[in-house]
Amino acid sequence: MTTFAHFDAQDPLEDAMCVSAFLISANKDGILAGRMKDPKAWSSLDRVSAKGLGFREDLWVLPAGHLHVGEHPDAAAERIASDQLRARLRDLSLWHVLSYAEPMPSRNQDLHWDLCFVYKANLEVHTIPPWFSELRRLPLSKLSSAMFARGHGEIVEELTLSPEPWV
Repeated sequence: MTTFAHFDAQDPLEDAMCVSAFLISANKDGILAGRMKDPKAWSSLDRVSAKGLGFREDLWVLPAGHLHVGEHPDAAAERIASDQLRARLRDLSLWHVLSYAEPMPSRNQDLHWDLCFVYKANLEVHTIPPWFSELRRLPLSKLSSAMFARGHGEIVEELTLSPEPWV
């Protein structure tokens, strides 16, 4: 039986499809990632759902967010750098487009699809934004998808499998 994804513009974060942009900022010290602070701190960010990430203070997240309806993924990546990280963005380039699906128990196991535009970015961050308890570079050699929130682990898994040099 074929299962089709659908998208309800009234409540896209709770529906069957998310379209997101992720920023990978890597250098010799690793990739930039943060630990989420109290989920209420995330409510001030546009198109980010701590609930959707399966909020836990021990998990890491990559700079990322959902696209606005009609927003180009490049524009979303620039918005994420500015709004979420308060960072200066340099050298943005599309690295990969990933998609995956997982069952949604709340919807009788209908599939939830994620379409992810993953960008390489040189980010200049000067302070830790208030929605992160910690923001730092994690060594590539020690990354595990289990260290990351839902959706972010899949990106990290793809990153660690990539033969492409990141530094």
